[in-house]
Amino acid sequence: MCLRLLKTFRMARSLNKQTLVLIFSLLFSRSFFCQNGGYEAPVYKDYKDPVQFEKFHRRSVVVGAWQINTLKEEGAIVVKLKTNKILIDQLLKQGNTRLAIEKQLEQFAVNRNTMFAFIENFSFCKVYFMYSTHSDSLLNGARQGIFLDTNLTVDPSIVMNEKYYIIAERDMAFSSSIGFVREDSARSVREEGNPVRMMAIILKNKYGHQLKSPMPYATREKNFTAAKYPFPIKYTPTPEGASDILFVINRTYLEDLKTKVEQKIVRKVENNTITTNVTLRKEHTYEKLSVAVAQLNDNLFQTYKNYPKPDISRIKPEIRLFLY
Repeated sequence: MCLRLLKTFRMARSLNKQTLVLIFSLLFSRSFFCQNGGYEAPVYKDYKDPVQFEKFHRRSVVVGAWQINTLKEEGAIVVKLKTNKILIDQLLKQGNTRLAIEKQLEQFAVNRNTMFAFIENFSFCKVYFMYSTHSDSLLNGARQGIFLDTNLTVDPSIVMNEKYYIIAERDMAFSSSIGFVREDSARSVREEGNPVRMMAIILKNKYGHQLKSPMPYATREKNFTAAKYPFPIKYTPTPEGASDILFVINRTYLEDLKTKVEQKIVRKVENNTITTNVTLRKEHTYEKLSVAVAQLNDNLFQTYKNYPKPDISRIKPEIRLFLY
């Protein structure tokens, strides 16, 4: 009896080993499952469209050379400024006027610092400013009635006569999923790559697609601190938010902090005009924005020097489709 049990145990142990071997063989044998109409290894599609990235390097040199020369000789940069309108309107709807005005003042100060950083540090080509809410109007052909004066007010007398333009704005840089897209389909194409990091300035074509090298499409942020600084600002309160905002550009604030004690701004009201402070992150100060704009300006000039204007008559017809 004992001998029979011992033989049975040995057979069971042997069977378990054989079963395990069989199981692992089936799991790792792709050919077995494929031949029997079962499991197939997944095929992962490259997120980059192979058609758009066909002959990418050759196209990028020609397109980049055309872009930089056209921008310099007959083009313009349109700087997009944010409004925070959706957030501000929602806060006003909730009755939180104080926070709505705070966000409005902050965005106003950031926009004015950005504008003057470009005005005083950018010389590569003509530059215009507009709110991001006018993006569709610009794309649809508007060349007047959407551009801002130095008080951040739409000035109908400002006309953009340049036919070629690119967009500049603070935004995320992407590991782009978009290669070179024909203009007849560019409106329907959106950036779906992986966001890399926030940049001080990103350059995009008129359809909002991040430009490609050799164009200097991204200018990095030079600062990574969460520090905030107070700046004086004046405004008139209204039920719809703040009006008649006055923000004076301080071009040496950070430099002055090295030798002076930060001044505390006292809130006061005079004839319905309120003087208070607005807090800005370091990267939104005039000084830091100026560094980024000056870097972009230098990079554009260097690219212009390195890439002579291509002879349009010698550019292949299939590449001309990307010159817009």
